[in-house]
Amino acid sequence: MKKNFSLALLTGILFALSFPPFKTGFLAYGALVPLFLLIIDKSGKDAWRWGYISGLFIACTTVFWIGWITLPGLIGVLLVWPLYIAFFAWLFSRFHLALKNVAFVFVPFLWTAIEYFQSVTELAFPWVYLGYTQSYYLPLIQFAELTSVYGVSFWVVLLNTLIFQILQNRKKHRKALLWAGIVFLCWIIPFIYGTYVMKAKYQGSDTVRVTLVQANLDPNEKWSPNLYDRNFGIYENLTVNEFSKQPDLVVWPETAITFYLRSEAKYQKRIHDLIDSSRVSLLTGSLDYQYLADGSYVYYNAAFLIEPQQSEFQSYSKMKLVPFSERVPYNKFIFFKLIKKAFWNLGLGDYAIGEKINIFTAYRRDTALQEPQADIRPSKPDYKTAVAICYESVFPSHIQKYVNEGANFLVIITNDAWFGPTSAPFQHNQIAVFRAIETRKAIARCANTGISCFIDKFGRVDQSTRFFTQKVITGDVQVNDESTFFLRHGLWFVKLNYLICGIALLYILTISIKRS
Repeated sequence: MKKNFSLALLTGILFALSFPPFKTGFLAYGALVPLFLLIIDKSGKDAWRWGYISGLFIACTTVFWIGWITLPGLIGVLLVWPLYIAFFAWLFSRFHLALKNVAFVFVPFLWTAIEYFQSVTELAFPWVYLGYTQSYYLPLIQFAELTSVYGVSFWVVLLNTLIFQILQNRKKHRKALLWAGIVFLCWIIPFIYGTYVMKAKYQGSDTVRVTLVQANLDPNEKWSPNLYDRNFGIYENLTVNEFSKQPDLVVWPETAITFYLRSEAKYQKRIHDLIDSSRVSLLTGSLDYQYLADGSYVYYNAAFLIEPQQSEFQSYSKMKLVPFSERVPYNKFIFFKLIKKAFWNLGLGDYAIGEKINIFTAYRRDTALQEPQADIRPSKPDYKTAVAICYESVFPSHIQKYVNEGANFLVIITNDAWFGPTSAPFQHNQIAVFRAIETRKAIARCANTGISCFIDKFGRVDQSTRFFTQKVITGDVQVNDESTFFLRHGLWFVKLNYLICGIALLYILTISIKRS
């Protein structure tokens, strides 16, 4: 029992040290080895139990910060997320019982299939993907443009299975050396590919100059109606001071405007007073609402693009909401209604889910200056962008839809101040590295407080701001219509994993029937 707990705990510790802010992602290459040792000879029941305990340790060491934001969210994650590890452990035990050591061939497929399942349903929490441990090792992850992050997770799990074989054959030197050679090949091939890709010259020099405003406002104070004017004034002052750098687009973070901007003529006028003369567009997070047929209304976590001298503005409402924080999942069912009622006063939100992706189209400052009259602006916009609001940036297929709808660079707005001084802002920022590589689209990431930055299409991060600092940064963001294999074919790699798993399960079922 003590040995089992030690192996489960070691799994959790290795996971924790593999993820940002630690740059020791190489530890992930062996993070599953203790789990393999723990469950390899267990019955299905025991494998499930110890898999769940291992998953609980992983959750506690990697996403403990959820408790900083929302107590119901933390409880939900600690109860639900370990089930994925338990399910993997149970499946592995069934595979190993039927196939013995050959079962390890299917381990990367099983793990990757289960990782993807974490991104579906209203309980989706696709955060602790093993692929994200490699976000600081850019040459090694460039093949994500082919497979998305799921391919990198597959690769990391494959290395774990190979290292496990080395340990199992450590007394058989020739076999151990053979497995070590395979490990080296599996590592060096992605490295060579990534190094070659990153040396390729950028095709096209089209850029948009973007200013990111990090106001560093206390998330608990910014919602007070008494502070609306003060907070808005901070953004105004920080923005106007950066106009000397002649940006084309200014970005304010998620819920920078904590009221319904659509119904506030006073603040709309202040925005136009700010941007009209400089001919700069403003993209900001705000609240939005919609009246329903029965006279009630729903409200959204939204983003608006406001263009100079344009009374109408473009909007987008967040479609991927944080379960147990921004919205109670499956809230039509009585159990989840009770959760909502019990935790309503503990930071639990009730946002509505946005209905569609909107691509923002706008003009560079120079173009706007050449066409000062709103009614004779060029018919074709200078650039198209899409905004991912906070949690949405962790969904590869969601970001894929943005780009396939026409976005030629991406904006992420977030309010990571809710996470406090934890590992979460670093994890969240490094996840965005994969979205840039998968789509080959540059990203402008604007946070209320750390980490605001620019990410190029190879995942290189520039001008990162620090946490708990007020900072404004301006950079030239590359604009392109480049496509990738992932953009064209989507989650083909995930589908392949499910196909292989399905075939293997049918084979095992056939063996079981014959034996019986």
